[in-house]
Amino acid sequence: MDATSGSPDSWKGMGGVTYKVIDVSEWPAVAEEPLGADAKEWICPPERVAVSGDREHLWLYKPAKSGIRKIKGGSQRSFRRMDDLAERIVCELARLVGIPVTEVELAERITSEGMISRNVTPNCWEFHSADVVLSELPGYESCAGEERPRHRVGHTLENIRAILRDCGGPPGACGEWQAFDVFVGFLMLDAWVANTDRHAFNWAVLERGSERRLAASFDHGSSLASGQPDEDLDGQDPAAFARRGIVTRFEAPPRTTLVEFAHQAESMTTGRGREWRERIAGVNVDDIGGILDAMPRLSVARRRFLIEVLEENQRRLKQ
Repeated sequence: MDATSGSPDSWKGMGGVTYKVIDVSEWPAVAEEPLGADAKEWICPPERVAVSGDREHLWLYKPAKSGIRKIKGGSQRSFRRMDDLAERIVCELARLVGIPVTEVELAERITSEGMISRNVTPNCWEFHSADVVLSELPGYESCAGEERPRHRVGHTLENIRAILRDCGGPPGACGEWQAFDVFVGFLMLDAWVANTDRHAFNWAVLERGSERRLAASFDHGSSLASGQPDEDLDGQDPAAFARRGIVTRFEAPPRTTLVEFAHQAESMTTGRGREWRERIAGVNVDDIGGILDAMPRLSVARRRFLIEVLEENQRRLKQ
């Protein structure tokens, strides 16, 4: 069984395209993932378990999360967050414009729903979180402790460009690019999909001997209004929601928007940063709609809202 096989559900999108939901109940757990506040585990297709040193076939299983919504009278109720859908949608949107991104599939494991994300570390490479690499620079404050403030001191575009100066693009994708130029693509993607969680554990550098490369983008669950229940989206202004997307995981001036931050990063590149913005701006709404139509677990209200958010952020990125 590989990442595109298994036991898909029978749901089919309006355009006839099906995004499978993979049953990974029989995939053995290899290790728990220590990073992050939520329980996650690395799993592997059964036929790959005995292959020594094979990390390329490890997948991180993330069960669907719950959120808390306050309701009238001061009470609260739990609702299902849509982080798994957001990750799957962002994967497809990134592919549309060629931004290197980890492979994502929707999944089921025993009695839970969620998603699987392929390991971004190819065989024979070593993974180093940006938090570890940035710790080499004076003034950077690690976010590895219990307290993780929204304002991340030292997680700046200048420091990121400095540590990526001698790095190439991810192995197998944009390999001839400078790493910082590719990282600007990550920020353009974040601005497009309203991802507010690009902290220093959500991107990484790979090493193989003396060779250093940026890892493909990963962990996009805090995108596309994933933390809002469907009923809160119906009647909400998508354009206003898009404009509220602000930088919260970097050292940046207060209320800096994701779009402003992406534009700033573009101005610091060798010129290739503009290419990402033009690719995103050129995506057809029908292509976006086709991705959303093929997505199981996606309500009509959420689909309508997300299309308008993505169109608004495309418009804002063009400016």
